[in-house]
Amino acid sequence: MKKVFTLLCLLSIVLVFTIGLKAQSGNSVINPYLQVVLLDAASTDMIDVYATFKDQYSFDDLKQQTSFLPKKERQQEVVRILRSFASEKQQAVRGFLENARQENLVSKIDILWAANTIVFSAVPEVIYYLAENYNEIAEIRFDPVFDGSLLTDPTEDVQTYYPPNPSDNPPPPQQGLILINAPAVWAAGDSGQGVLVGNLDDGCDWDHPDLIHNIYNNLGEDADNDGHTLEWNGSAWVFDPGDINGIDNDGNGYVDDFIGWDFQSGDNNVYNSSSSHGTSTSGIVCGDGTNGTQTGVAPRAKILPLRPNGEAQYWLAQQYAVAMGVDIITSSLSYKWYFSPQPNYPMFRQINDFELAAGVVHTNSTSNDGNNTGIPFNISAPGNTPTAWIHPDQTLVGGVSSVIGVGNVVATTDIIASSSPWGPSTWEDLQINHPSYPYPMPLAYQDYPYETLPGSIGLIKPDVSAPGNGTTSTVNGTGYGSFSGTSGATPHVGGTAALLLSANPNLTPADVSMILQTTGVEKGDPGKDNRYGAGRIDAYQAYLLAVAMIPVELESFTAAANENSVTLNWSTATEKNNSGFSVERKTPLDEKWIEVGFVPGFGTTTERKSYTFTDANLSMASYSYRLKQIDFDGTVEYSSEVFAEVGVPKNFTLLQNYPNPFNPSTTIEFSIPQISNVSIQVYNVIGELVASLVNQSLDAGYHHFNFDAGSLPSGTYVYQLKASGQNGTFVETNKMLLMK
Repeated sequence: MKKVFTLLCLLSIVLVFTIGLKAQSGNSVINPYLQVVLLDAASTDMIDVYATFKDQYSFDDLKQQTSFLPKKERQQEVVRILRSFASEKQQAVRGFLENARQENLVSKIDILWAANTIVFSAVPEVIYYLAENYNEIAEIRFDPVFDGSLLTDPTEDVQTYYPPNPSDNPPPPQQGLILINAPAVWAAGDSGQGVLVGNLDDGCDWDHPDLIHNIYNNLGEDADNDGHTLEWNGSAWVFDPGDINGIDNDGNGYVDDFIGWDFQSGDNNVYNSSSSHGTSTSGIVCGDGTNGTQTGVAPRAKILPLRPNGEAQYWLAQQYAVAMGVDIITSSLSYKWYFSPQPNYPMFRQINDFELAAGVVHTNSTSNDGNNTGIPFNISAPGNTPTAWIHPDQTLVGGVSSVIGVGNVVATTDIIASSSPWGPSTWEDLQINHPSYPYPMPLAYQDYPYETLPGSIGLIKPDVSAPGNGTTSTVNGTGYGSFSGTSGATPHVGGTAALLLSANPNLTPADVSMILQTTGVEKGDPGKDNRYGAGRIDAYQAYLLAVAMIPVELESFTAAANENSVTLNWSTATEKNNSGFSVERKTPLDEKWIEVGFVPGFGTTTERKSYTFTDANLSMASYSYRLKQIDFDGTVEYSSEVFAEVGVPKNFTLLQNYPNPFNPSTTIEFSIPQISNVSIQVYNVIGELVASLVNQSLDAGYHHFNFDAGSLPSGTYVYQLKASGQNGTFVETNKMLLMK
C-alpha cells in the first residue's frame, strides 16, 4: 500500500510538468475527447471513464462454443466464459485500480466483462498512468452523465395524469393494447407467464399497485430464505427486512440488489420521484390492471427495473440483465448523434452482439427527432443496431445483432407520428465524412454503408412500429397517465415479445424478430420501409406464428435390450421443420458419441408420430443412447439419454447366416453362454469339408465370423457349430445358399 501511495505521489509531481506536453502531443490510448476533458479538470476531479482492453473475445467463437446448449444453459455459459476471460485479462489493471481506490484516487470500479472493459472514476493522474504503463489497454474513453430528459423518448413534455378507476371489472385495456390485438392473445391463454423482462429506463415506482405483483424478486439476495425479497408490512410494500444485510449474497457485485439496480446512484432503489417515464414503460410491458386500467401487453410477465444514465451505465445494465437471466431487454432510453461526445456506436453494437450470443431479445426506442437530425442519424443508439433477422427488403446484407428498433404510430389513427424518426441508419467508417467522430469503426461493423457508398440503402430502420402517441400507462403513485413517442411504442413491442416467448420459450432472437416483422400490419410503402419498418405489430398474428413454430416436442424415449440388439422407441407430440433424428450411442469406454443410424422425420406436423430403431449385433456391454434432432436449416436439439445393457446369452444359439443367399461372402453369427471350445465347419451337400472358420476357445457372449466362398462353386452348403463347455457339448447346423 505504501509503495503504491509513494508511486502515485511521484506521479503527481511528474504530471504537473507533463500535462501540457501530453495535451499537445496526445496519447493514442486516451481518446481525443477525454484528452480535452482532462485538460480542463483539476488534479482532484474524479473523471468518469472506461478502459477497453485490446484482447476481445470472438463472438463467432462464443457462438460456436455454446450453440449446442439449451437456451438457458447457453445464456449462463456465455456469461461464464466472458467473465472468466475478463478476469484473466484485467488482473493487473484491476489490482492497480483497487490500490488507488484505497488512496482515494479512484472512487468506483465496475467490471464490464461483456466487452472486456473496466468502468471507473479516477483523478487525472491515475488515467495518465494507466495509459502510459499498461499496454493491454486499447483505449480509455470519457463516460459523461447526460440530462435524463434527453435520453427518454416521449413526445409529451408533461404527461396528463388520470386517477385510478377500480370500479371497472375487468379493467378496460388502454388503446394501444386494442390496436395491437393483445386481448386476443390473453383469450388464447398466454399473457407473459414465465418470461422475465429487463427494463432499462430512468427509474420505476415498483410498488405501484399494477406493478408490484410483477416485480422481479432476486432470490439470490433472499438471506432469510422465505422465498421473496419484497414484503407487505401492513401498510406498504418494502424490501424484506430479513434480507437487508449489506452483503452481496449472490456474488454479482451488487449489494442487496433485491429487485434491480440504480446504476446512476449506485444503490438498490430504482424509484425516481422526479420522473414517471420508467414507471410508464414498465406499465406498458406488464401492468396488470389492479387499480382500474389494463396497461400491460403481458400482464403476467415479470419485470427487472434498472436505471442507467451514461453509456457505460447502460452497458453495465444490459450486462446485469443478461447475467440475471432475462429473456428480453426493453429500453426507451436512447443516445443521439448530437450528444457530446457522440454515441459510441461500436461499443453499443458489441454489447448488443453479446445479448444475441446469450439469446436475449432487445427492443429499443429510436428517438422522436423525425428528420430533424438528418438521414442517416435520426435513428438513435442502440435502436440503430441491426436486428437478429434480415428482412428480404434489406437487400444490402450485413451482420445481425439483437436490437429491434421501434417506430411510433398514433394509437387512435394507426398512422405514423411525424416525430417518429426517419431511417435508414448507417454502419460505416464515420470518420471519413465526420472526422470529429471520436470512435474508429471496426471493419466488421462497416457493413451497412450509406454516406460512403453512393446509392446504398444503408440499414432500413425502424424494424417495426407500435402505438406510442395516445396510449395510457402507470405513473408514480397509484394512478395512470398519458404516454407517447417511441418511448411508448417500444414497450408494446417488448411486451409482445414476452407473449411470444411465453407461448414458445425456445424462440431465438432471430425467430422473434422474424415473427414481428412478417406478421405486422402493412403500413406505408409495401414491405419494409424507413418510416413504419416492416409494419405495425399485431400481437395475435405474431402469437399464432409463434405457436406454429413450436419445435419438435419429444413425448417419450425408451431403450430395451433383446439378446445382442437394442431397440429404441420414441414419439413426438408436434414437429416443426424436422429433418429427422440421428441416433447416437456411447459406452463407458467411449470418449465421444458415435452416430449409429438416422431416422427421417415428418417435417411439420401437429399429429403424434412414433419412431423405432434397432441397433443390432452388439457385444456385451452397457450402452447409452441419445437422439440428435436436426431441423432442415441444420439447427440441432439433443434428447436426454436412455440406457440398455446387453448381457450374457442364456443359451447356445446358431443363427441363420446373412445375407442368404450370398455372393461371395456372408456372416455367421452365434452365441455361447459360457467359455467354450468352439469350431465352425462348412460342408458341401455330399459331406465334404470345404472350410474351417473357427477352432478356438471363446468367451461367453455374441460372436460373428465372415465366410468368404469366392473359390467355391454355386450351391447349397451346410455350416456346423460345435461348442464344448463345462455343461457338455452343443452341436447345431444350418444351410446356406451360394449363388454366383
